[in-house]
Amino acid sequence: MAWRALPWLLGTLAGLAFCSEAAAGPAVATRWAYAKQTQEQCLRRAEQALERIGYDRLERTEQSRYGTRGDYTVAIRCITERGVAILIASGPERGEADRRGGELLQYFGTGQK
Repeated sequence: MAWRALPWLLGTLAGLAFCSEAAAGPAVATRWAYAKQTQEQCLRRAEQALERIGYDRLERTEQSRYGTRGDYTVAIRCITERGVAILIASGPERGEADRRGGELLQYFGTGQK
């Protein structure tokens, strides 16, 4: 009787392994930069950085600017009362998300590239 359940058990375990890999979700890379300006200046700088890099479909919130390019989404959150901006890049591949996080820092952190 137990041997009859073995194929079902193996199939279930294989399915769970596949699901856990698929459920791992996107890769996320983060950076931070000093934000010594006003909230409005920081948000303007964030939006300019995203546009210069080539992100479109920009979204705006009170504290953040978001952009999308292909399968990747990036965000710059300005927390000027704490003097910091958080930069986030996410997408399907870890290495590319990390590269895009570094690119955000170059454009936002220095204001140029």
